[in-house]
Amino acid sequence: MFKDKIIQIDRDSVCMGDDCMPHCKEITINRETSIREFLAILADYVPTMENVIWAVQSNKGLCGYIITDQEAKAAFEVYGEDTNVGRRGIKNVMCKYYYPSKFFYIDGNSGETVEKYPECATFLEKVRRENE
Repeated sequence: MFKDKIIQIDRDSVCMGDDCMPHCKEITINRETSIREFLAILADYVPTMENVIWAVQSNKGLCGYIITDQEAKAAFEVYGEDTNVGRRGIKNVMCKYYYPSKFFYIDGNSGETVEKYPECATFLEKVRRENE
């Protein structure tokens, strides 16, 4: 049986200079690759940054999160069961970039800082709420 699978990957731009060129590319992986392993592969694709979260959305829904700490070390959280890429039927993914201040904005009328999802205690909980 054919074991390789081609997946189209793309990601958000992270700054003005980063949006000059497309980020879309195809990668070939073994269809038996677990979602956790796939997230680790994607961690090498997205820019290395401190204290950000990449939400990984596929054509079959949310796959999980790449979570970086203050030293830019990545941890991974799988959404749902940690099956393999072939079983999930993943053909393409989009990595969406989140940073903590994305969940705060200035109210245009009052000038006050407003927190999005104030009921969420952590940055990761806010990102989950936005994506799930």
